[in-house]
Amino acid sequence: MARKEKLLAMLADDPSDPFLHYALAKEELSAGETEAGLARLRGMLTEFPDYHAAHFQLAQTLVERGDATEAAETLRAGIAAARRQNDSHAVAEMTGLLEML
Repeated sequence: MARKEKLLAMLADDPSDPFLHYALAKEELSAGETEAGLARLRGMLTEFPDYHAAHFQLAQTLVERGDATEAAETLRAGIAAARRQNDSHAVAEMTGLLEML
């Protein structure tokens, strides 16, 4: 069974696990399924707004596509989420990317 299918099966068992959604989005992006990966990450931010890794991954992908406006908005929300969780490393990473835009 391929990795994507394994992740889908695990998600069927536990659809409330944000890491599984994130892992599947990363798998889709790696496989060149950019629209699916972006859609999954955007959906995650609605369902799991404090999962700051999804903010960062979404922003990075948007930057690669040339969408600095949405990337900046995503980073600001991700920085706020990381601050709520006292994750200074994530704050620094996202702030660095935001400053590069």
